[in-house]
Amino acid sequence: MSRRPRSKTAGPKGAHSFAELKLEITQLQRELTRAEARIRQLEGGGADPMVAKRLAELEEGQKIARGLAVDAAVARSRAEAELKALRDAISKATGFNGWLLRRAQKRLGKG
Repeated sequence: MSRRPRSKTAGPKGAHSFAELKLEITQLQRELTRAEARIRQLEGGGADPMVAKRLAELEEGQKIARGLAVDAAVARSRAEAELKALRDAISKATGFNGWLLRRAQKRLGKG
């Protein structure tokens, strides 16, 4: 099938459309030649540099993700330690203020 629509009249454009068809055939032949060359390159191992580059990018991203995960784990540990210290301080607080803090903690349901 042709890429261009067929015209219903073959009047004075007959010679002009033949030139267009010839140009389109030439362009398609060039595209086909480029595609075949690309296929030969990929089959001959030409894709290896592209694959190696992409793998390197993925590995770098993986290292960054691991580092972020370690940072998050450290931050969580610190936050849990601070929470434990605050709870211990509330439980050891003396006097009326200590009683108010413990009561507030119980009402929040976190104690």
